[in-house]
Amino acid sequence: MDLNIFSKIDLRKKIIITIVLLPSTIAGIIWFVVIPSINDIKNIKNEIEAQRIGLEIKYKKGQSLKKLSEDLRTVSPQISELDKIFIDEDNVLEFITAMEKIAGENRVSQNINLLSSKSSQQNGYKKTPLQITTEGEFIDQLNYLINLEALDYYININSLELTYSGSKPSVPGARTGGSNVSMLIFADTYWK
Repeated sequence: MDLNIFSKIDLRKKIIITIVLLPSTIAGIIWFVVIPSINDIKNIKNEIEAQRIGLEIKYKKGQSLKKLSEDLRTVSPQISELDKIFIDEDNVLEFITAMEKIAGENRVSQNINLLSSKSSQQNGYKKTPLQITTEGEFIDQLNYLINLEALDYYININSLELTYSGSKPSVPGARTGGSNVSMLIFADTYWK
């Protein structure tokens, strides 16, 4: 190409050519270089943000697992204690004996009725309704309830009904002069 041709063009045409070529060159650079770079930067930004969120989620899961592991270590020694709240079906006599013992200690006569026909199986244990009818002096009944609560077995009392009977206690060794009260308890027991 002959550069002399460009030198032969007058100044006015050179300015017009420059004014036309310069913006079109800048537009081409913007179109082919800047815009794709901006799109790449936006995509990279989105990927980094997604990775950041993913790492935060993994970090939180890791912290949660760490806390769960620590909690498990502190609770593990107490698991055997938690097993005691369930009544072993093979040791029904032990449960009844414990109930009779607290009734005798508190000078209360009791009648225990396990409603095993209404039992329901849940998550590896069986929930069995229990009906207890007791008779004795009011203070003895309260002590009986306290001792019932202190048993190793978990007995969830649903309802409790106290009735003044006015008669003398029929329990041997009962105090005299106190008011005789009948108590009806509906509760749930948990069996394994």
